[in-house]
Amino acid sequence: MKCPSKMSADTCKPQSKAALAGLQTTVSGNQEKFLGTRQHNTFALALRSGILAGMLALPAMAHATVIEFSVSGIVAKGVDEMRLFSNYGESIVGKAYTMRFWLDTATLTDYGTGTMHGAGSANTDKPVHFSGEVTMGNRSYGWTLAPDGRAGLYLGPKSNAMMEGYGTYDQDRYQLWSMIGVFPGGSAVPYFDSLEFEQRIEFKDFVDPWGYSAEFQLTYTAPFSPGDFGTYTPKTNFVGTGTYALWQVREVPEPAQVAMLLAGLTLVARAARRNRRSA
Repeated sequence: MKCPSKMSADTCKPQSKAALAGLQTTVSGNQEKFLGTRQHNTFALALRSGILAGMLALPAMAHATVIEFSVSGIVAKGVDEMRLFSNYGESIVGKAYTMRFWLDTATLTDYGTGTMHGAGSANTDKPVHFSGEVTMGNRSYGWTLAPDGRAGLYLGPKSNAMMEGYGTYDQDRYQLWSMIGVFPGGSAVPYFDSLEFEQRIEFKDFVDPWGYSAEFQLTYTAPFSPGDFGTYTPKTNFVGTGTYALWQVREVPEPAQVAMLLAGLTLVARAARRNRRSA
């Protein structure tokens, strides 16, 4: 074998089996290292893409505005025939309570003047999204109105706020009307300077012009036991004074934005699974 003049003689010597095996091992190791690096880069790219998709989705998740309105106080009068908050023979009068509402403003129609900002579902065919919860002691009862219910809210002349919901749920077995209304005293400083719903308002010192700040009326219609006739309609109603109330915004993501975020997370999960399989 004749070597080119510019190459050393050692370079042109036939390789032994041991040397060839070592060379193959080196090449194989380099291939594995290359493939591993490529898989790592692919996974890192997918991870960055998934995180980027999630980050792009997060800033836009404030389009659906849900207003939460809550009040705490003492039950002034009422009955609990449904035994939601009491035992048999026990009165709910004098009990401490907290009532919370959540109302999505996306399907409401604005109304009002310069001194009042209101919105309601009475003049729209869109579904209403209204939920609530009442807590007394260690007992809580929650509900979500059927989409054909009615709900509304308003901020009055810099000082009072109200939210209410009316409708049925659970295949019309339950009929509910509930309201929270908060007003300041005669010389109280206005609670807020803006009539925009998207704000946080604390009500710490207020009066009850009707004698209460919350009202809850629930009726349940159910058939009697087999063999009986008619229906049994127990009621749980109460009105309560208020000692503290809070109006605040609960922003929730739109379905399309949730889908975008989930798509990014799915991409990350698939890349991780492929990386494990090829490891």
